Amino acid sequence: MSTTTPFSQATDAAHAELLGRARRFTASQTWDLDHRFPLVLDRASGAEVWDAAGRRYVDFTSCSGAAPLGAGHRPVLDRIGAELARSGGILPGPLSTLRVELAERLAALFPVAERSVFFRTGSCATTAAVRLARVHTGASTVLTSGYHGWHDWHLQDRTPMGPPDRDPQTHDFHYDLGLLDELAAAHGPVAGVIVTPEVNFFPHAYARALEEATRRHGALLIIDEVMTGFRYATGGYHTAAGLSPDLITLSKGLANGTALSAVSGRAQVMAAVEDTYLGNTYQREITPFAAALATLDALADGTALARASAVGDRLIHGLNEVFARHSVPAWAFAHPTMFDVVFADSGLGHAFFQQMWSRGFLMQYGGRFMPSAATRDEDVEAAVATADSALAAALEETDTSHCDGDLLTAAVRFAGERFVTTPATVERWFDGADRQ
Repeated sequence: MSTTTPFSQATDAAHAELLGRARRFTASQTWDLDHRFPLVLDRASGAEVWDAAGRRYVDFTSCSGAAPLGAGHRPVLDRIGAELARSGGILPGPLSTLRVELAERLAALFPVAERSVFFRTGSCATTAAVRLARVHTGASTVLTSGYHGWHDWHLQDRTPMGPPDRDPQTHDFHYDLGLLDELAAAHGPVAGVIVTPEVNFFPHAYARALEEATRRHGALLIIDEVMTGFRYATGGYHTAAGLSPDLITLSKGLANGTALSAVSGRAQVMAAVEDTYLGNTYQREITPFAAALATLDALADGTALARASAVGDRLIHGLNEVFARHSVPAWAFAHPTMFDVVFADSGLGHAFFQQMWSRGFLMQYGGRFMPSAATRDEDVEAAVATADSALAAALEETDTSHCDGDLLTAAVRFAGERFVTTPATVERWFDGADRQ
């Protein structure tokens, strides 16, 4: 059975010193530490990662979804190295043979992707998609639900995070289709509806009802597939759900850890690029295109996605057995390549996963669990075995006198906190219990 590197007083002191330097010069206490693992990481290989003090961890996040093949997948690294040697890595003009080839590959993989434009981050891709929708339609109102990145237009319903002069023409409908109708009536015409699929909470039937509502209001449908495009199913979430979006956004997993994103969609809508400006200097950098082509090669036969799914299934069942053994109302559920864990007592959930990462397994309450294809069987076994002692320790340090409830009640609270949906929407559509 795989083990993690033992923690020691010396390694703790060395790491604490570097963490202090990070706090002084670059780290955000809120976003880098409180909302993430409070670690300074140094290197990774596959599903393994080491911090600056040399301690080993197992990553069950695929680097926040960016590396579905695992960090440092050798064929991707080899293609990047060969391209750097061949071309120097960047060219003076925005068009390259590899950019053309990648756009063609995306069109073959996603039928909606008749044309594609490229960026470096998911936030840039979603912002560009919203711009294209507005330019194409001539309307300004955008309705949205889910997370789409850090740019101003998206922070319309997250007041503590956004500037006071946020985009006043963007409105969050909280995944509530009734509220979508109300906002469209009050603020129309609507340029586009952009949604991040919450695959563990809402079924395909919800997505199809959303598309119907979007078309009824004459708006473009934009599916934010930054997370789901290469992890949910071959051809992305929209293909599996039977949707016909006008635009999709892609990033995580497109180039297995190399910074690259895309807006892809119907040629008629994408033609709006002629009437706005979406240029960026680093569209000239061609190593990310090389990484993406190698990644698509590795994903093509479906074995990598199947492996990640098998790992997720084992983690889901193992964690649920641990929760049942300790009589704790907590649930791991739904899509195995990107599953959620919900505790009736969120404080216990945070304590449990703090115990897990402190014991060498990078898992975090409220974060999505996205195992990579590089995860080893022994690491899954070790994680499930460790979960027993981690939960016991969490129970000792947490007041659980009020720790009761069912999955639906816990899911309503979790969804409201994590992706700002209404209780009525979860109560109507949530089907996680049926997919455990």
